[in-house]
Amino acid sequence: MDATMSKTDEFISKVIDKRLAEPNTDIYAKDCLETCKSVFEDAKDAMKRTEEDVKAGNMYKANVDVSAMSTNIDTCNECATSIYGFDPEFKKFDNWAQGIASDCLDKITGQNS
Repeated sequence: MDATMSKTDEFISKVIDKRLAEPNTDIYAKDCLETCKSVFEDAKDAMKRTEEDVKAGNMYKANVDVSAMSTNIDTCNECATSIYGFDPEFKKFDNWAQGIASDCLDKITGQNS
């Protein structure tokens, strides 16, 4: 999860913060980017909680936290798609992040069986 949190931080700084700093970014794009930044911070918190849940053996709570992470990622993807349409940077990150969330859920639910 540490690598996932680092990659999320990198996306925030290299894509979101960079676009927020561009002077020609309109108000709607800024609102979307701020939303993405906020929900990705929330997703990182959910990742930390998931890690703690798994260490404590609480797979039900880990499942809930990974689901929250996935919802946060979806929130950004929806607004980014509405503002930018198909955006390769956002799409690549979304695909990667959703893959991580899916892998985590598979592992968690596999330990729950």
